[in-house]
Order: sequence, then structure tokens, then C-alpha cells
Amino acid sequence: MKVKGITLDEMRSDLLNTPEAIRGYNEADKELALLAVLDEIEQRSGLRRQQIAKRMNISQSGINSLMANPLNASVKTLSRFATACGADIDFKPLY
Repeated sequence: MKVKGITLDEMRSDLLNTPEAIRGYNEADKELALLAVLDEIEQRSGLRRQQIAKRMNISQSGINSLMANPLNASVKTLSRFATACGADIDFKPLY
């Protein structure tokens, strides 16, 4: 039996057929983008998570929680993370 393949565009249109599904997809995109920014900040700092946590005066598990679910972090926490890594985050609206 031969299985017919499906393109990513076909799969996306089949799965993203409700407003709720589209919102979920967009939220996941935002989370991945924010995680990529945080990961880049962490990597460029050259610091280990334990060192970053110490600079932020929180536990290492707090850093791990931030990286696991960055959309739940406050702007203040994201800014503190960046500062601890020697960086800054600039928030700008997109229209």
C-alpha cells in the first residue's frame, strides 16, 4: 500500500480551520520567537544558568521555568534576565 504525502501548506490549511486553532498556532509562534531571543541572549552571555540565576537573585529552577514557558514571564522578569546576561530587550509594537 502506497501512502500519499501531504505538503506543509495542505496540512496547515486542514488543521488551521478554526479561529481557535489559528490563535493557538500564532501563540506557539510567538513563544518560539521569544524563546529564540532568550536563548541567543543566554548563549552570547557565555554564562551558565546558575550564574544568571545568581545575578537575578533567583533559583536556577526559576531560570529553567522562564525558559520552559517564556510567555508567562512578566516584562520585568524578561528585562532582568537580559540585564543579568549583559543585554537589553527592546519591545516595539507590530501593526
